Amino acid sequence: MNDEKKAQLLKIYKKYNKVMSYIESKYKLTMNDIAILEIIQQNCQQQNMLMQPFLKIATTELDLSRTKVLASIRRLINQDRVSKLRSTKDERKVYLSMTEENDRKYHTLLDEIETQVD
Repeated sequence: MNDEKKAQLLKIYKKYNKVMSYIESKYKLTMNDIAILEIIQQNCQQQNMLMQPFLKIATTELDLSRTKVLASIRRLINQDRVSKLRSTKDERKVYLSMTEENDRKYHTLLDEIETQVD
């Protein structure tokens, strides 16, 4: 690797660290949380999705353990960035959803991240 590529790599690393420090300090979120939030937005915005199929999608797409995905989901639910609903017919069934308010919060978060990246 030549010096120019090493300098570019270091610049990317510094920018990533700056953005992640900002997100962690202001929102108490990790990069995994943001990635999970994006997958929830893609899959649960139009209609509620059962937790089990969502976990399969998230673990496959992000190559994360089920435990890490569940920890991120729990953090997002606690911050009201995602909604969790239990079935009235079968209490074992848990659905994830993204309400309009959740979606608005997500886009605000993305806009703030974008200002930090530039």
